Amino acid sequence: VWDIGGISSPMLTWGAIHNGIHHQCKTCGIDLLTGEDVGFCCGLNGSCFGDVPPLPALPPQIEALTTHPQISLLSHILNLIFSFAPSETTHLFPDMLGPPGFVAIQGHVYH
Repeated sequence: VWDIGGISSPMLTWGAIHNGIHHQCKTCGIDLLTGEDVGFCCGLNGSCFGDVPPLPALPPQIEALTTHPQISLLSHILNLIFSFAPSETTHLFPDMLGPPGFVAIQGHVYH
């Protein structure tokens, strides 16, 4: 016999503090998500820290975006524009006639 009950909604938090201890990587200091083991980021005792070289600095044009107050909303809109990428069609996209600001994207996606 199956019993169906509610599904709990875990409270996921970045860098939670439990008993005065900040949940972060001891090697690089990045905040970890609730449930991630301390070795998740850089490996046990930092054993994988040197495996991946650090990323170069962001270009100034991109760096400016990281502090924009609406970056989350605007990036979501940009992602929606390109959300067609996982699908491919053999039919042409319609010509978009209208005021400036309408965008039509067409092409093939190769995997």
